[in-house]
Amino acid sequence: MEAPRIDKTATSRLLIGLALCAALMSGAFFLHVRRDAEDHGSVSGASAQLLPGLTLENAEPAGTGLVVTSMESSGPAARAGIAVGDDLIGIDGTPIASLDQANAYLSQHGNAHLILGLRHQDAVRMVALDRSPD
Repeated sequence: MEAPRIDKTATSRLLIGLALCAALMSGAFFLHVRRDAEDHGSVSGASAQLLPGLTLENAEPAGTGLVVTSMESSGPAARAGIAVGDDLIGIDGTPIASLDQANAYLSQHGNAHLILGLRHQDAVRMVALDRSPD
């Protein structure tokens, strides 16, 4: 039995086509990520570390608060009982709907001790967070 003959020209064209598709998909992904970051306003992209030990992003739908997306495992936020996935809905009794609002509030109020309004599932709780240097 004779081995099948491989058309090198067709194989080359197929590989070039696959490489072009991969390049286009990568470019589309990075453009989407960049556009998504720019759409979230002026606070350094789509997420910000406005509070010590945690990173926040705008919640979906827009204007419904912020979501804790990452945190330092032994940082002040973890010690205060904050968890990834919690929604930040207020600071010191002031409703917070976006990263821009949180940034503006924190810039205007230099309080070292904050009371955060957090929502986890349907339960709302208040948590004290110290943002003074350790």
